[in-house]
Amino acid sequence: MPQATGDDCADPGQAWMLAFQRGDDAAFTVLVRHYGSRVIAFFRRAGADPSAAEDLAQEAFLRVARARDRYEPTAKFTTWLHRILYRIALNDATRNRWRRSIGIGAGRGEIDAGGSDGSGGSRDLPERVAAADSLPVHELAQAELREQVRSAVAALPEPQRTALLLHRFEERSCEEIAETLGLTVPAVKSLLFRARDNVRRRLAPLLGDDAGGDRDEVRHGL
Repeated sequence: MPQATGDDCADPGQAWMLAFQRGDDAAFTVLVRHYGSRVIAFFRRAGADPSAAEDLAQEAFLRVARARDRYEPTAKFTTWLHRILYRIALNDATRNRWRRSIGIGAGRGEIDAGGSDGSGGSRDLPERVAAADSLPVHELAQAELREQVRSAVAALPEPQRTALLLHRFEERSCEEIAETLGLTVPAVKSLLFRARDNVRRRLAPLLGDDAGGDRDEVRHGL
């Protein structure tokens, strides 16, 4: 297995991509194994179901492979990779294949990853209902709130959604997000403000005065 050594350890993805560029196909395999789950998670958080997220991840890595000869290590590998993910998310034809219709009760497949049989999860619906009935009321309310947060994020327009996902889940700075999206730092800060505001507006009916700690958790989490 190719190893990143010396200064390359600061950015192993860059080292593996450069090795792949030199003809080391094993380096590409390592790169996919290292970043694959993160890429799938990105598309899942953006609203894709498990199967579609895997398909989109495959498309992303195909684009990485095709860009081998053109790749230049002018930025962090993850920044370069996120540009690819962002372009896929912007593609209307692709988005129509995997974006869910958003509404009350949407997004349950995102919580029950792997629980669907391809028909919308109806096969295991009784088991899920029984499991929900066994939860304390507070835990059930939190689970429903998390579902609605996921749905609200998935419904955001681009590039608000990608900016929020990169900031919240990938822990990218505004400077890194600006480099990924080709924007200025103030523009990214504006995107994040609007994204959070849109999510909170969508969740407003669930975040009334009686929401208490759940309301605060969502507000701080975004």
